[in-house]
Amino acid sequence: MAQNAKYLVGYDGGELSMRAAELAVEKLVAKGGGTLMLVYVVDWSEFEVMSVEELAVRHSQQMEQLESAEKDIMEPAKAKLATDGITIKSFVQVGHSAEVISALAAEQKADQIFIGHKSSGLLAKLGLGSVAYGILQKAKVPVTVVP
Repeated sequence: MAQNAKYLVGYDGGELSMRAAELAVEKLVAKGGGTLMLVYVVDWSEFEVMSVEELAVRHSQQMEQLESAEKDIMEPAKAKLATDGITIKSFVQVGHSAEVISALAAEQKADQIFIGHKSSGLLAKLGLGSVAYGILQKAKVPVTVVP
């Protein structure tokens, strides 16, 4: 009997995020099914001063990146992770990864967030990447950080 659990995974197409997604699927299967939400974030700063022409080019680049991410990153991931009893949804959004993932988890009523981590600098000594650290600070649900 499915528990209808909802797990959200910050997914960037890399090995670490795939491991996080595979762990989430494994946990959903153990619960009898549920929903896996894969989130890819196109990281664009919104605080740059630009001309009208630069804004038009930037918007065009964002649209191309969003379409490319869905086709080239999310569709192959959904195919690889497809499992009986698991519904897979993908979200491709623009913004800062930690903020987008935390907000989407709340909006979609996710039960848990899974995230791989990339470490560098001071946060590496703590064993966390900056996105994982940001999600841990912002999330209102449990977060599993997959090394």
